[in-house]
Amino acid sequence: MAMEESHEIYRFYAAHADCGKSGIWDPENHKYYYCDMTQGTLHILDLTDMSREDYSIGMQIGPMALIEGGSGIVMGVRDGFGIWDFATKKFQLIASPYGVNTGWRMNDGNVDSRGRFWAGKLCDKDETKPGTIYRLELDGKTATPVIEGICCTNGLLWSPDNKLMYCGDSTLKKIYVWDYEEESGTPSNQRLFFDAAAYFDGVPDGSNIDREGYLWVCFYMGHHLVRISPNGKIDRVYNLPVERPTQPLWFGECLDELLITSASLDVDTTIRPESGNILKLFAGVRGQLKNKYKLNGSKPNRGQQYSFDIQIKGSVAKLRSFL
Repeated sequence: MAMEESHEIYRFYAAHADCGKSGIWDPENHKYYYCDMTQGTLHILDLTDMSREDYSIGMQIGPMALIEGGSGIVMGVRDGFGIWDFATKKFQLIASPYGVNTGWRMNDGNVDSRGRFWAGKLCDKDETKPGTIYRLELDGKTATPVIEGICCTNGLLWSPDNKLMYCGDSTLKKIYVWDYEEESGTPSNQRLFFDAAAYFDGVPDGSNIDREGYLWVCFYMGHHLVRISPNGKIDRVYNLPVERPTQPLWFGECLDELLITSASLDVDTTIRPESGNILKLFAGVRGQLKNKYKLNGSKPNRGQQYSFDIQIKGSVAKLRSFL
């Protein structure tokens, strides 16, 4: 197991979120989007001057992704799937595959290479109940159940060649892998990829993947960010200054940095004052932009690399290494 010794961790933004998650970097418009899951709020950070707009969705938010063409954001929420419209600044529920006010909610998800939006439901009162992972089709209304038996969906990802699909179950502290048929969006042959309980405190939460096929996994209640190789071996471990990191996102001109959301809910912030803030880490390897939801036939986004000259005004507080 290789321990990373030199990379420093910074505070990127003092978000003070109860449970920050679902970050999206939009380099074309110089914006960073994230949500406070438990508060049900969408936050839009303008990176040119670090000003922020805040919007209440009216229900708990899970995964988010930009819609191809720039019309808005698709979300997994308490009652299913919805869209935040940039023009009207309003939210609309578009699909409720398990009904409304049922005690279930969408917890985490992602967009595949063909532009379909995936999210898995979680039972609020009993996180040991097996849930369902749904695939929101390109028509914006059909939610197809695809995978059964994942209690708490987190870190839903695809390998760089789109031949494998990964998903963690935070309740069971395990990460699974499937063979994946890209055209139809069909996973098969589920098997264990990584048993987190054998190595770390906390549970595997939000994740990302780099161009070499290594997973970057946040450990909620475990204050770690861990890089795991394609053969399921621990490659790096970062000891973060927050107890509850939630999700890493690729960022920067070369996509070799990570922005890491975190939670402050039920954390003693006198001991971990950075909890709820967004951290920044230079990873030294490259990732890719998040895919966009291809609503009603817009062009798919395959996460190609872009280069933008972005100037961020204001100071970025530097933390000690914590490694």
